[in-house]
Amino acid sequence: METLKKEILEFMKNRPETVAIIGYGSGVSKQKDQEKRNPQIDLIVVVDDLKKWHKENIEKNPKDYSFTGKLFFKSAPKKWLRSGGQIVYMTYIPFNNKKYKIGTIEKDDFLNDLKQWETFYMAGRMQKPILIVKSTKEIDKSIDYNRTAGLLCAKLLLGKGEYDEEYFYTILAGLSYIGDTRMGIAENPNKVMNIVKGSFDFYHKTYGKKLKIKNNKVIIESEKPKDLPTNLDNYLKDNNSDIGDIIREFLVNKNRSQSLVQTIKGLFTTGPIKSIKYVKEKLKRKKKK
Repeated sequence: METLKKEILEFMKNRPETVAIIGYGSGVSKQKDQEKRNPQIDLIVVVDDLKKWHKENIEKNPKDYSFTGKLFFKSAPKKWLRSGGQIVYMTYIPFNNKKYKIGTIEKDDFLNDLKQWETFYMAGRMQKPILIVKSTKEIDKSIDYNRTAGLLCAKLLLGKGEYDEEYFYTILAGLSYIGDTRMGIAENPNKVMNIVKGSFDFYHKTYGKKLKIKNNKVIIESEKPKDLPTNLDNYLKDNNSDIGDIIREFLVNKNRSQSLVQTIKGLFTTGPIKSIKYVKEKLKRKKKK
């Protein structure tokens, strides 16, 4: 991982100043049945100001952008850049025989999502295996809180009982895919299971210490929905249905709306050619499964 960190820092060296850099996805963590691929490196780049960062980066690294992407970043108002999870992506950026995908998000939006689950777009990703390349104490603390909230959310979804440890982690890892418009279309239906099987050690090390585990079984006792992110907590208070159904409905609403907007926005930020290539690669991998 240290080698990959150095490569990422080298890649980011000639780009504008950042608050944090976090790698995620199959390019930085193992996924079952993905061992022979050479996937692009996915990065979350936290910045102070989206418009300012991209204005500077277009001057420094114009080849990072497609023709339509360059026009979009220059002319689109910030609220458009922030639509769909409050993050904006650029894909297939070549560097040292690898391809990179950069998702830029403003610090306040990033922290709000981890603490409040405003969109759950960043929160869901930060609950999975990540590589922290650059960070701050505030961000580290928020990531830890978000993971604890995700753990409780998975417990509340399952309810009281004993569950196989690996199965429990698939529920946790799958929170960000409940309602995602891309699941079942372009995404591999076994993606969540592959994430957990490939990175079981991460889940056991990160979450296992916060669980009651006996003979590879996670034992869930009566859990109270306390200290949950603000948006989920308010959603629970406004509904009287079964708590598991309410949480599932909350996640469906968040994931469906954010993924749909992000997919449409990708046509502008990465350009139609790269967008089609991106979807084709996902469909090709899905077909092999």
